[in-house]
Amino acid sequence: MLKTCLIVLGVFLTGAAMAQDDSEKDLFGNDVYQAGATVRMTDSGRDDAFLAGERVQIAASVTGTTHMAGRWIDVDADLGGGLYAAGQRIRINNAVVGDAALAGYVIGVNGPIAGDLRAFGSEIVINGTIGESLIANAELVELNSEVAGDVVISARDLVFGTGARIGGTLTLYEAEVGTTAVPEAVIAADRLTRIRMKHKRVSGVFQHPAGPPKQSFGDKLWDFAVWVLVVGLITAAAALLASIRMGEMSDQIALRPLGLGGTGFLALSVLTGGGVLVALTLIGALLTPFFWLAAVALGTAGLCIGAYALGSWAMSYAPELSNDRVERAVTAFVGALIAALLGLIPFLGWIALVVLAVVGSGAFARYLPLVRRLAV
Repeated sequence: MLKTCLIVLGVFLTGAAMAQDDSEKDLFGNDVYQAGATVRMTDSGRDDAFLAGERVQIAASVTGTTHMAGRWIDVDADLGGGLYAAGQRIRINNAVVGDAALAGYVIGVNGPIAGDLRAFGSEIVINGTIGESLIANAELVELNSEVAGDVVISARDLVFGTGARIGGTLTLYEAEVGTTAVPEAVIAADRLTRIRMKHKRVSGVFQHPAGPPKQSFGDKLWDFAVWVLVVGLITAAAALLASIRMGEMSDQIALRPLGLGGTGFLALSVLTGGGVLVALTLIGALLTPFFWLAAVALGTAGLCIGAYALGSWAMSYAPELSNDRVERAVTAFVGALIAALLGLIPFLGWIALVVLAVVGSGAFARYLPLVRRLAV
């Protein structure tokens, strides 16, 4: 994936140059502009260089900044300023006096970089010394030389050679903190910081959010128990305080689930959509949170009512309890347990809970005065 993207990038940057076989060169002031299928810059004493092609080589030193774009890039001369290069394969064999910013699939730094090095790719091998700081992001990073300043590395595989030394601090971004071995000879432990990556690597530097850490089985079991307990307590309280209403709504859900589902969908839509409409009037925007809070309250009540209906259905197959209050409480917790189990169904569980909440909302809405008048 990364290789393809970099090739496309190189073609995009050098498309016009690749269309011709011979290299063309222009001079403006003391700067050189050269493009073609194969580009080899041999003019010494130039200030800035701008080179683009499929094969790009700089074989003469420049005093200023060098810009290179292509498929295969080689730096075979000392550069007096900074270097900016993008390509599939980049090799730096000579010294760079300034900073270097590199983006490629395979990057090899064999010459010293006097300034900062910022490299992004799939495979990065650094054999030359770095005079200031280093930032490297790749699938594989191999450091075999000394870095005078601070270092930040994000890599799937990180290798330190015998000559690797870091004079400043080292910040490692890891998928799992502590998995990368860092020899004491490279850097002291008190100058090493490990940070868990907030993104999951797809290929090279291309990443997407990784999301929260995976829960253990114990954590999932705890969350399940807490959900059942909270929903069961709310449902049981409602069943004990309004036993007749809860029983009636449970019976209605058993008889007319589709009709109540339509009523619940309409009621929730009115509340959520009403919040948007009053916001458009600007003056009524202050009422928007109340509309949405009412929708949340109705949905929560609907979920508890739907859970109680599930509990009533399950308890109809069990022997009756002697105490009505105990039976209503047991019904509430049994319904909460069944609803929680439905929520565990892969891909469909959340849909089942939404349907349960919508149907329960419809049953509750039928007892609201305004809805009752409209239904008459």
